[in-house]
Amino acid sequence: MEERYIEKCLYDFDKFIEFNETEKPALSAKVGVLGKKDSFNLNSLLVNQKTVTAPNYNQDQYPVIDLMFELALQGRLYYKGNDAKGKSALVKTPRLDCYLALNKAEKYVFLLQTYWTKYEFLKKIDRWLPVSAFYNFLVYIANSEPEQQIFNNENSQTNGIYSEGAAFQHHLRFFGMGDLELIEGAKGKYEDTIRAFVPNCFGIEISNFLCMEALAYWNRKDVVYLSAVESKAFKKEKREPFEVFKKVFPKNIVVNTVEEINREDVNGVYFFKVSLSKTLWRKIKLSGKHTLGDLHDAIQGAFEFDNDHLYAFYIGGNRKTGKPVYCAEARDGGAVAEETTIEKMELFAGQKLIYLFDFGDMWEFSVELTRIEKGEPLPLRPIIVEIKGEPPEQYRHDW
Repeated sequence: MEERYIEKCLYDFDKFIEFNETEKPALSAKVGVLGKKDSFNLNSLLVNQKTVTAPNYNQDQYPVIDLMFELALQGRLYYKGNDAKGKSALVKTPRLDCYLALNKAEKYVFLLQTYWTKYEFLKKIDRWLPVSAFYNFLVYIANSEPEQQIFNNENSQTNGIYSEGAAFQHHLRFFGMGDLELIEGAKGKYEDTIRAFVPNCFGIEISNFLCMEALAYWNRKDVVYLSAVESKAFKKEKREPFEVFKKVFPKNIVVNTVEEINREDVNGVYFFKVSLSKTLWRKIKLSGKHTLGDLHDAIQGAFEFDNDHLYAFYIGGNRKTGKPVYCAEARDGGAVAEETTIEKMELFAGQKLIYLFDFGDMWEFSVELTRIEKGEPLPLRPIIVEIKGEPPEQYRHDW
């Protein structure tokens, strides 16, 4: 195994974890990411760093930091929660310890698999770039020679990978697949910022693997538009992602992964504390089989509201930064609260959600999962187990 190609990747991700655990950086209130100063300080610790002289850039302008932030969240090593002072922060989960217990190759495979199967390409990289641009760029790498420069060809479908999709090349460098020749002074989103990508022998092998073995696992719906003639990946029976990605390294080097080490039993009794303030809250228990819609109904009953308006839950942040799950009447094409079971969300004890009821009066509740009990009988319906404070008047206006 060519350890030298993956060491920079693992070193930088270790620095990301160490920085979060020692510095305890607060996330920005508006978008829930690292601030300019923390991004600048973390960048100075990395091998794959951005050349900067002052903390003038947002997290998304540091391609590697932004990538590691997403890998930590999508790999569920961290979730967006609150620190001891109530500020938004990355909170580690039990899965982080499982990750740290893996060997180097296993860590690399976990990060690569998380990137390929869970990274939100359409959200994080220009959504107008077709999947063919990324695929063709990998094909160019797979068919190149080590240290051969891959320049931009304006007549090629990979054209956008050198400008608005440049983050993808930075990601490939992070994964040890090659190096970059940058264009000095280039800053604009639609301006070429990379002169050439220079693959190494490891990057050529990985690109071939991604195109021939793992392409069907990419987290892009438009991947189906790639012809099966072009990629054997679509001709093979789809298996568990780990069983495919562990083949990046020779047999028996990669045995464990975070999922296999830490398969959490989500089928239990969930205890939520639903609060309007420190002195006004309700504790509710329900099973993992119940839905967010059931939790909504329980909250309405617990606070003696009329259940006569739309609602939504926000996961992994506040109303600006969290992922919304709307009720059926307000659905926006995403997940629906009445169909989303509690266990499906794979929540961790201590994790908080936002419950918003009535998009006019904007009743905002903090919902904290205090614990999961696996030994208790599952309740048939949500149960209110503790009450603090008198319920407020739902209609606060003088009608």
